[in-house]
Amino acid sequence: METTDERSPSQRGERVERLEFSVEWPPNHAAAYLVEGPTGERVLVDAGPPGEQATETMRTQLNGLGVALETIDAVVITHPHSDHIGQVPALRAAGVTVYAPEPALEQVRRDEDDLAARVRETTRSAGYEDAALEREVERARHSLERNRRLLDPDDAIGFSFGDSFCVGGLEFEPIHTPGHQVHHASLATSIGGERVLFSGDALIESFRAGALHVGLDDGAYEAVEAFDAGLGRLEDVTSAHPFERVCPGHGPIFTDTAGALADTRADLDSLLESREDAVAAVGPATPLEITEHLYGDLQYPAQLLDTLGALGTLAERDEVAFDWRDGVRYYRTADGSAALGQ
Repeated sequence: METTDERSPSQRGERVERLEFSVEWPPNHAAAYLVEGPTGERVLVDAGPPGEQATETMRTQLNGLGVALETIDAVVITHPHSDHIGQVPALRAAGVTVYAPEPALEQVRRDEDDLAARVRETTRSAGYEDAALEREVERARHSLERNRRLLDPDDAIGFSFGDSFCVGGLEFEPIHTPGHQVHHASLATSIGGERVLFSGDALIESFRAGALHVGLDDGAYEAVEAFDAGLGRLEDVTSAHPFERVCPGHGPIFTDTAGALADTRADLDSLLESREDAVAAVGPATPLEITEHLYGDLQYPAQLLDTLGALGTLAERDEVAFDWRDGVRYYRTADGSAALGQ
């Protein structure tokens, strides 16, 4: 737990406090933020991971701040990943109003059979076969079912990108920052006279979150382009109205927004370079083979999803090419190397 403003509440009238939860995957923590607005309302930004232990963690940290869970007025969600929506059911049970990007709520309403069909197609294109392919399809179904349980789309208020909205006396400007998640919102506001950005997983100073975007759904190959576009929107907003503080979903709170943006772009460039080099080394090869060339056995979905997004961008730039065979993409260099089977 981290206090982000050392002044007393009487001095500032508004405050931001950080709540931190343990998760099982790197970086092994996720953050949410308690904001007390100018009119006294209490708003959470994001809601930590699911589970009773996380509920107790949330209650304990709030109690340490002198705040009962039942006195929270609203929670605003940046994106529908389980480590950011996990405590929404506990908050709703306490009477807390939930706000989330309207497109994310529509995504949670998704037809499961349509999702399965599209994931099966993308997964096959990446080089998965038989049981491994069906395992990924079932994983996608499970994720949708879990997210629907955690974030009931009919029990939340949707907000639109490009339209500011007010919660607890605070005006939030939602900035569409996809790439990590297709409907990700970074939230700009002013607190205690300072410009603050709640960046979720779109901008983290110490590392770049994976280009998960849509998972293995239709659009997986667009993840890096989407990430780049989201960074561009943040750059435009930062240029017009600089932020004094950025509160991310992982990693420490930071002040150097421009530096974090530059580092994230540099990491995306390195991602593209590594995948282009891998294609040159092992192509023609499937996205799965290219990823395994780099990592061996895959430990995290982000490793493959980064590859899919990178290959999509490289193909769009004519830096690599691919050939189809039985619904599978085989990537090769685009400098005159022979096509598959020729």
